[in-house]
Amino acid sequence: MEKIIRIPKTDLARNTRQVIRSVQRGQATVIENHGEEEAVILDILDYRILRAVMRHYSHPQKAHPSGLSDDKAKGQPDIQSRWDLVIAYYLTGAISLARAAELLDLSIFELRSHFQRLDVPLRMGADDVDEIQSDLSTARAIANQK
Repeated sequence: MEKIIRIPKTDLARNTRQVIRSVQRGQATVIENHGEEEAVILDILDYRILRAVMRHYSHPQKAHPSGLSDDKAKGQPDIQSRWDLVIAYYLTGAISLARAAELLDLSIFELRSHFQRLDVPLRMGADDVDEIQSDLSTARAIANQK
């Protein structure tokens, strides 16, 4: 993770807009009261990723080796459940980073940037021919949307 900003609670009240903008650019901010840490403000995507990674390692689930369908990912009861499922599939190696980004409606660059900032393991490159074909299919779908 990058350097963490620390600010007194009174500065948060005075500079809320600037703090939020900083957080949205990936800068975690610790709120202090009389020098004691009270809370942390994180970008929402960082929060969802951290929750999903923690859930994966605390309650591992089996990922179907053939990947994750759009219907299964988007059919989750809430947004965090979708993130939990997609990140679990990625961490088990069942889907690529490109596929995870597609299922989360992000660009691969945005997801990779968040993963790098949060020290989430990055699997670069395909493990087999099926994964290469899946990545190519995802790239073609993205190119056709533009």
